[in-house]
Amino acid sequence: MIEIKMLEYPDDEQWREVYRRALVTCGGKAVKIPPAKWRRAILHARHSPIRRLRFAFSFESLPYFVSVHLARHVHAQPYILSQRNDRQDKYDRNKASQDAPVDMIWDINGEELLVIANKRLCRKADETTRAVVTKMCDLARAYCPEFEGELIPMCGYTGECREIRPCGKDEQT
Repeated sequence: MIEIKMLEYPDDEQWREVYRRALVTCGGKAVKIPPAKWRRAILHARHSPIRRLRFAFSFESLPYFVSVHLARHVHAQPYILSQRNDRQDKYDRNKASQDAPVDMIWDINGEELLVIANKRLCRKADETTRAVVTKMCDLARAYCPEFEGELIPMCGYTGECREIRPCGKDEQT
């Protein structure tokens, strides 16, 4: 069974630094922690200071193929258990199935978490990967309620499906 934990999430000091970066662009200086309404607004606008927000997730027994799906997000940093035969002796890497379990820690900034949700919550995403990202998003919202309503599939964000081969959700509504 895949175990997912939140290791790090944005605290008030990270939000103060996001606020500082946002205000410097218009000549202001941040001295306070921004209110929840402002936090939701900058997330919804997806302005660049949200890249200062830091999340870290831990995965245990993650299927290898899911780690590959997640590692493709270039603005997130994965640390994945090596399958090299000289580093582990649980199985032969050359014969390992795609669902061989690996452990992983994934560092993500606030903007990339939104992008990951857009891509990996899509009904065209692999079902297991979608379940993992759903749990990640649930954890993110539990620790950071300002993300409520923002961690959604691309069609929910843009109002249309942009997949090359759409899932058909648009036609069902």
